[in-house]
Amino acid sequence: MIEQIWLHPPLAFARLGPSPVPCDNYRWGMSDLSPGGTGKTVVEPRPSLDVAEDGTLTEREPEGDRVRFKDAAGFRPLCPFFEVHGAWTADGVRHTGPLTTDVLAAVGMELADLRWEVDVANLKAHHCTLSPGDRIEAGAELAGDDHRRTPLEGRSPQGADRPLVPAGRHVPLGSVQVPRPDDRFPELRLRFTPATGAVYGPTNLPTRSPRFVLPAERLILSPDAQWCEFTGEGDPRTVPGGLFAGSREEDGEKSLGLVDDVCDGLVTVTLPGGLSARARIVVTPPDFAPDRRPFTSLADGLADRVKRGEVRDPAYIAEHPQLTALEVRDLFERVLEAMDAVNVDAQNERATLENESTAEELGLPTGPARARTFSPPEPLLGVILALTERGRRRHRRFVALEALEDMFREQPGLIERVIREPGSEDVWYDRRMPVSVRGSDAFPMHLTRRQYDLLVAWVGSLRERVQEGT
Repeated sequence: MIEQIWLHPPLAFARLGPSPVPCDNYRWGMSDLSPGGTGKTVVEPRPSLDVAEDGTLTEREPEGDRVRFKDAAGFRPLCPFFEVHGAWTADGVRHTGPLTTDVLAAVGMELADLRWEVDVANLKAHHCTLSPGDRIEAGAELAGDDHRRTPLEGRSPQGADRPLVPAGRHVPLGSVQVPRPDDRFPELRLRFTPATGAVYGPTNLPTRSPRFVLPAERLILSPDAQWCEFTGEGDPRTVPGGLFAGSREEDGEKSLGLVDDVCDGLVTVTLPGGLSARARIVVTPPDFAPDRRPFTSLADGLADRVKRGEVRDPAYIAEHPQLTALEVRDLFERVLEAMDAVNVDAQNERATLENESTAEELGLPTGPARARTFSPPEPLLGVILALTERGRRRHRRFVALEALEDMFREQPGLIERVIREPGSEDVWYDRRMPVSVRGSDAFPMHLTRRQYDLLVAWVGSLRERVQEGT
C-alpha cells in the first residue's frame, strides 16, 4: 500500500514567455574558482522533456553550445514539472521514490484514480484595493488519465461588487497538462506552462492615457472596477513609488487599471484513501540574472526559517565537520561571485549619501556618518573601480578553504569586526560585510541568521583545535 505522497519540487518558478518552445534544461556545475581556473560559473546541459498535445513525452538535448533564452517568437518560457513521489510497501519491503504506473498497479490503482487540482491567482490589484472584485483567479481539475492541455482562465468573482474582469472575459494565466506515462517515462507528472507576458487594460484605456497603447483584444477589463480608481495616496503598500501604471503625476496619480498575466498558486495531487500532497508555483517575468550566484539565496532564506536551530547545537559541527566546511566554502564562493557582479565603488557612494541623509533626519553631524563607509581609495594604475578591484582580489583567496581557516584561526574576533550580525537595527552603512548592499527591509543587508550562526560555530571549532600559544 502507498503510505505517503509528496510533490517534487515542493516549490517551482515559472517564467513568462510567448515562445512555444520552453527553455532548455541546465543544472549548476562546479564553479571553476581554482587559482589557475577561469573564474567562470558553470552550467551543465541536461535532457529536456517536451510534451505533445496528446501528452506524449519526448526527450531532447539542449541546442548547440549556447544557452538560448529567446527565439524568433520571443522569450522562451520556463515550464516546470511536478512529479509525484511517495513511500509504499510491496511484498513486505518499504520503498521510496517516484510513483509510477507500475506502483499504482501493484496497489490496485489506475491512472484515473490520481486527481490533480491547480489553483492560481493574480492578486496584485486586490492587494492594493482589498476589493474582492479585483481578484483574478483560475483553476483546473484533472484526472491522471486526462492528458489534454487545460487552459487556466483568470476571472473575477462575478458575485462580487464591480468585478475587474467582466462576465464573458478572462485573462489567460497559462495552462497545465498531465503527461502520458510510458515505458520510458513511467513517472506521474504535471507540467505547468505560464502565460506569455501580456498586459491587459480597461476598455476605455485609449481615452484615459493615449501614451499606453495595447492591442484591442487586450482591452477587456471593466473601467468601473475599483482598481481603475485607486490612487494609493498615503498607502504604505505602494512604497516605493511607481509600483503601478498611473502612479505618476502625468497620469493624475490614479491607476490606469492595467494588469499582467503573472500568477501564484497551489498544485495539489490526491489518491484514494485521503492521501494528498501540495506544492507551490510562482510565475515571474523573463528577467534573467547574470551568471553569478547571490551569497544569500532563496534556499538560504527557507533554510533559515526551518533549520536555523540545528547550527546552534554544538553536536552539529562536531558530527558534520566536512559538510560544514563545504557549506562555508560554498558561501564564500558565492560571496566572490556576488563581488564579481557588484560595482562596490558605486554602492559605497550611494551608502555614503544615505548615511548623510539619515544623519540629517536625526539632527546629527554628517561628517561622522560619512566616515562610516570607505573613503575613495587612491586609483590603481589602469583600474577605474579601485574599491571593486580591491574587494575582488581579496575575496579570491577566501575560496581556498585552507587560507580561510588560517585567517580565522589567526584573528580572534574577526567575524564580529568585519561581518554584520543579523537582527541589528543599526541604520548606518559601514565597512562590515556585505559592504553597502541594501536589504529588502531598507536597512544594510546581512547574511541570514543561520548562515551567520553557522560561520560563528565553524570558526569556534577551528580555534578549539588550535594549540595554545601558537
